[in-house]
Amino acid sequence: MVKITYIEYNGTPHTVDVREGLTVMEGARDNNIPGIEADCGGACACSTCHVYVDDQWVDRLPEKEAMEEDMLDFAWEPDPVKSRLTCQLRVSKDFEGLVVQMPEQQI
Repeated sequence: MVKITYIEYNGTPHTVDVREGLTVMEGARDNNIPGIEADCGGACACSTCHVYVDDQWVDRLPEKEAMEEDMLDFAWEPDPVKSRLTCQLRVSKDFEGLVVQMPEQQI
């Protein structure tokens, strides 16, 4: 299990264990974390699992692929550096301690 901290827009943190192989979005869903809607179920067909990655993690995550970049155009106030879609982040042991913050809203 890998510890990931999800921070709601209001600042409330949720640190949970997520099984390796799941996505960061599935970890939020399985642990009832508010703020990640995941309307498309992880198909990278919406932007409702958008988060801002903590500054310390930006360069430690896999690069965004073109489809994720395209979908982030539809996210609420995307940040060109820190915005990620959690459905595109597959959890590995390297994600231990990952911190993500939800935007004010999902579109």
